[in-house]
Order: sequence, then C-alpha cells, then structure tokens
Amino acid sequence: GANGAGKSTLIRMLTGQIWTGMEYDEFSINGTAKPNDQHNGVTYLGGAWKRQQTAFEGMCPYTVDCAASEMFKGWQEEHVERRDELVRVLGIDLKWRMNQASDGQRKKVRIMIKLLRPFQVCIIDEFAADLDILSRSHFFDYLSRECQARGASVVYATHIFDQADNWASHIMFMQLDRQLSPIHDLKTFPDYVKVLARSGENRAMCPMYVLVMEELCRQYRGSGLFVEDYDDQDNNKSLVDSIMSEQNKELASERHDTERMKDQNNWVSGRLTRQLSKAEQDVQRAKRIETRKLAEVDVDAIAEDS
Repeated sequence: GANGAGKSTLIRMLTGQIWTGMEYDEFSINGTAKPNDQHNGVTYLGGAWKRQQTAFEGMCPYTVDCAASEMFKGWQEEHVERRDELVRVLGIDLKWRMNQASDGQRKKVRIMIKLLRPFQVCIIDEFAADLDILSRSHFFDYLSRECQARGASVVYATHIFDQADNWASHIMFMQLDRQLSPIHDLKTFPDYVKVLARSGENRAMCPMYVLVMEELCRQYRGSGLFVEDYDDQDNNKSLVDSIMSEQNKELASERHDTERMKDQNNWVSGRLTRQLSKAEQDVQRAKRIETRKLAEVDVDAIAEDS
C-alpha cells in the first residue's frame, strides 16, 4: 500500500501498540481480543519498538554498553536452542557490544530477541530493511521453515520486494480508502499471473515490484483525487507527479504515540529520570541537614561541658 494508507496503524492495533481510543464491532488476533506483543503466540517486529522511549532521556535501550548475550538474558537461557539457531541464521556474534554495533547488527540482535519465543503469528512492519541482501534472504528462508514446521504465519508489510516472489504465498493491498483488499493467493492471482507471463522487453525482472507498482497506479487512477484524466498508460510521469503532490497531505505516522503521551500527564522522554533524580537529591539533602544538626548539637554539648 501507499505511504499513509494505514498499514502501520493497523499492524500496531493488531499487536497492542495502539490500544486507546479504538472502536470496533469485533476484534480478534490469533483467537484473542486482547492483543499484545510476545503474548498468545503473537510477535511484532516493527520500528516503534526501536523508538521506544525510556527513562534514560530517550536513549535507545539497544545502544547501552553490554554484550548481545546479556540482552534479555533470561529469555536467552530459556530458549537456548532457538537462540543458537537464530545466531547462525542472522550471523550474530553474542560478544558484540551494543554501543559499538552498527545499525544492521543491532537490528539482527533485536530480531533474535523477538523470535526467541516460538510464534504463531509474526507481524513484520518493514523491519528487515537494515539487513543486507544475504542476511535478508537467510532470514526469510528461516521464517518459511518456521511456518512449514509449526503451521505459523508471517504478515509482512514492506516496500522492498527483492526475494518476495520466492517466499511470499499471498498478497493483500491496503487501499487508498484504508480498506484491505481480499487476500489473494499469488499462484492463482490473475494480475500476478499476467505479470509473470510477460516476455521480451516487457519481461518483469522483479514481478512483485511490477505488480505493486501497477496496483498503486491503478488505485490512484480510480480514486477520483485528481481532476486530470490519467487513463492514458503513457502518461505515467504526470500521474506519479500528482501522486507525490497528494501524499504530502498524509497525517504524521507517529501521531498516535504523541496522543498517547498526552494521555499520560504530558509525560515526555526523560521526565521519570528527572523526577527520580530530584527525589534522590531531596533525600540526600535531608541527610546532610540532619548530619549538620547532629554535629551542631555535639559542638554545643562540648561547649557546655567546657
């Protein structure tokens, strides 16, 4: 789907990242109406986890000075075999210091941690983008094996389509009206079959990319957003220019987190640290005052004895 169509918002609702102000007739993910990451077989791999604000002035918890083996140590000890397999799949060195690791290395460690517990539904929101092409291929192969071995499922929202033709089984589109399309089986989806059948100069080197590009253009052509008529297939450049102009109207993707912070007494990153620091300072100040008073009493007592 297009930027701003609502993919990430829906995913965050399904995984409990957004849970306030929701209205619905029926809600169920993996058989429960109480969504939560790492609960009931649901696993969420998404950017919001990376940007999680903490009491440490907003410092990402995966950049602290500790080894990868020390992150969620209890989980690692509980799922040693899965941990070791993920280490092999992702090419992780458990001695990596998180404050010295690259973005790609930190991403691998985060993936490892989030997949330590066996999942039934793994929902990925463009979380593999920092992995190089070899790591991404190995990772997708691992996910495919997990699905086949345990009857699990992976839902992957992405704008990156390399290798998607090899491992994806179904596709659905988040449309411009924020409605999900039906789920299409790629093997029998007519639009995809037509793309695969093209040859010569029209051959699609990355069929999934071509399928999604044409679907987005088709959605915008039929959206009624533009006064101009873009039915002419040769007028794609003008259509894309108009689409880019339309996309500047999309709402900020992090607005839900901002609203949630407002609901928490205007909590901002680092506020807890400052509160704790002030409380500690008050305690220390009270101790110093008490110590000084006791010292003054002792001095007065010595003076009276003299």
